[in-house]
Amino acid sequence: MQSLLSLYRAATKGSHDSLDAAFGSLDLSNRADYVRFLRGHAMGLASIFDGFRRFVEEDLHLACPDYPAMLADDLTKVGVDARDLRSVSPAGEVSQRAAGYVIAGSRLGLAALARSGYWGRTHALPSTYMDDRQGLAIWKHTAAKLKQVVPDEARAERESSSAITVFDTFRDAFAASAPAAVR
Repeated sequence: MQSLLSLYRAATKGSHDSLDAAFGSLDLSNRADYVRFLRGHAMGLASIFDGFRRFVEEDLHLACPDYPAMLADDLTKVGVDARDLRSVSPAGEVSQRAAGYVIAGSRLGLAALARSGYWGRTHALPSTYMDDRQGLAIWKHTAAKLKQVVPDEARAERESSSAITVFDTFRDAFAASAPAAVR
């Protein structure tokens, strides 16, 4: 049997690659693409953040950054009211650990994107969401925790499906964040 971390990586490779390609198609130096990036993250996080928060606080015993509030603040800076965005709901069950794996793992990519620069930073509107560093520490704790968990076969199947559902939720949020879809 493999650890939950290895299981998640193997099970979600296709979903992860697809999501990276979707968000990676955006040019974050372009205002419209940057706004879409923030909208997509806000729409995807809305329905799964509570599970992530519980994972961070209950499983890792850490303080959880308020990513939805950070995104709402960032969107306000660019003239978008986050309350006007619809939430994208998962099509299946989402475990706290799967939410933790995907959201904490996304902080690695966001840190790299933030180092490369983005529209908000170049226009004196730095992003609290993009520039968050607490998430990197959460990822380290998440990876260590998930390496310790070795699920049985039935649990492995549920957790794999759950992690794919989280990636799919963000992919659906990306699609829903397109300007024509938001209106």
